[in-house]
Amino acid sequence: MDAKRIEKWLKDINGWLNPPGCEASFVSLPGHNNGCCTVGIVHEHRFAFYFWGLYSLEKKSSPVLITIDAHDDVGVPDEVVPDDLENLHIQNRLELGLFAWLRLRSLNDGHILPALYLDFFSDVYVLLNGREDSAAFKTLRTAQQQMDRNGCMHTVKFYQDSGKLLNDLPPDCPVFLDIDLDYFSVSNPQAGSVLGSENIVSDEEMKSTLSIDEPLLRQLFDRIVGLTIALEPEYCGGLVNSLHVLDILNQELFEGTLCTNACKWKKSANH
Repeated sequence: MDAKRIEKWLKDINGWLNPPGCEASFVSLPGHNNGCCTVGIVHEHRFAFYFWGLYSLEKKSSPVLITIDAHDDVGVPDEVVPDDLENLHIQNRLELGLFAWLRLRSLNDGHILPALYLDFFSDVYVLLNGREDSAAFKTLRTAQQQMDRNGCMHTVKFYQDSGKLLNDLPPDCPVFLDIDLDYFSVSNPQAGSVLGSENIVSDEEMKSTLSIDEPLLRQLFDRIVGLTIALEPEYCGGLVNSLHVLDILNQELFEGTLCTNACKWKKSANH
């Protein structure tokens, strides 16, 4: 394919076009009477970086990121390349999307440290499902730090218990919530470690985590300023499993359906 033709396509592209596999819903802020937030749905987790970058352009305060995941997607120091990150034009949606696609690690486990280098968030709290030992806990790594481009230090903390995470969370700080649906996957002992063979937990267990009236979301609900959801079907045991988890999440968090104008956050028992 001719490179000049591609270059022209890139120059003429609609500036509001989201990357492939990404959908955005705009809903009012949960628990508030005014303001709205974006719910970004991504097929591969690293594309959450795209929605985080867009949020950073308009944020009025620096939220913490709470990411709920089966895997440690923080990354390693090698994922932070200052020249690449400092030359990234975040306000250009096309460039931001291409960066998430082509520059971030394709295994979807290296997008958090680059986000901290760019000061998208103040600190990060990682909730791992505890069903399998993550790299963080295998090395007894319960925290690490990342300096941003302005010389400020950010902390990443790892948990396998949501109660401990909530106890450590600063009071009243805004929260950007990130949920990888493979958090609800479990390995299939009959299939060994074959990728795509995973099962998912029961609907009741999913609802106990995702309900806005249960401990985790109840304490975060009024502080949510944005949400990204990663489908990651390959790590959920296939697309059907992934979409089933998404359906449960939609039922527990929203009235109406994501990606429609009728969608809005549910009201918690506190309101």
